Amino acid sequence: MQNEVVKVNDKRIVAVEWNGERVITTAQLADVYETSADNVRVNFNNNKDRFTEGKHYYILKGEELRMFKRNVNDIYAVKPNINQIYLWTKRGASRHCKILDTDKAWQQFDCLEENYFNPQPVHSITYQYPVSPAALESATNAGRLFERIMKSEGACPHEIAMVVKSIFNQAGIEVREQFVKIPAYEQLALDIITR
Repeated sequence: MQNEVVKVNDKRIVAVEWNGERVITTAQLADVYETSADNVRVNFNNNKDRFTEGKHYYILKGEELRMFKRNVNDIYAVKPNINQIYLWTKRGASRHCKILDTDKAWQQFDCLEENYFNPQPVHSITYQYPVSPAALESATNAGRLFERIMKSEGACPHEIAMVVKSIFNQAGIEVREQFVKIPAYEQLALDIITR
């Protein structure tokens, strides 16, 4: 199982999965809803007819419990001496919220639903290493120098941009293609000249 920690408002919960589904233990649910685990159990027992096993919760016993204990990464999520554990699904957590019916429970369930039960996919971010100020200054000065020389030689702006891009690339600074693209009016002039 993953060792992902999910933030639910001011609470941090280690993500728990069972049968490929994100679930939450009674202790975690009580912590999030700011009540006691005993209160969650009492509420469940008083409203057992409103919960369906496999839909609102899973109850693990025997070999399933041993397997779960071996795989769970949060040592606080499962006490070592228990003989069964309830794992609550998103729908089960919602039912407990309705039973508790406190403003805090509703607020926490919204956050629990959004961040814990429906986690957003993680997008990879490409890290661009920072360019040292000295390298940037050096490339800028070289680019300006080449620009002056090439202008005095009659080079077109596109040629100058390509040389400046090359200088910046050598310094490790990426220059986007749109900055060196031949403008349409220059392309027309080139087409006329080369015909």
